[in-house]
Amino acid sequence: MSTQADPFREWYSNEIWGKQAKDDDALFEVMSLQVFQAGLTWSMILGKRDAFRNAFQGWEIDAVANIGPPAVELIIKDASIIRNRKKIEACIHNAEVVKELQQKHGSFCGWFYGLSGEGSLQGDELGILQKQLKATFKFMGPEIARMWLFASGRLHRSDHSHD
Repeated sequence: MSTQADPFREWYSNEIWGKQAKDDDALFEVMSLQVFQAGLTWSMILGKRDAFRNAFQGWEIDAVANIGPPAVELIIKDASIIRNRKKIEACIHNAEVVKELQQKHGSFCGWFYGLSGEGSLQGDELGILQKQLKATFKFMGPEIARMWLFASGRLHRSDHSHD
């Protein structure tokens, strides 16, 4: 069986996966792409990354938080992205939550990377963190939270032996 190289996946693996986001908007994009990926393949999501960036105004948190109902209807009609209303509305809601976290903690990255302290997650810490993320954000079940933690460099393979 031959395997073809997937340039999007290679780019994501080399440039994004497992690395701490450098700014709040970048971390928000990684989280949002995880939301859209639920139930779908990464190849599909990464192939639509530019379209997502266009539809969601570059994943700029303030801009996404200000997307209103008329703009949601336009986004839902955009065939170049995943047109799932619940996921679209979850990303907008999550941007509003991120703005609140920024106001309370100074930055989204500071809040996120400070969860459960520094270092690896041991024992029940991962489950507690997944529950906290689920309680904080929409469309953030345990598996989406776990994959976001991996993607954003907060969780490492050595932290969790069930992979």
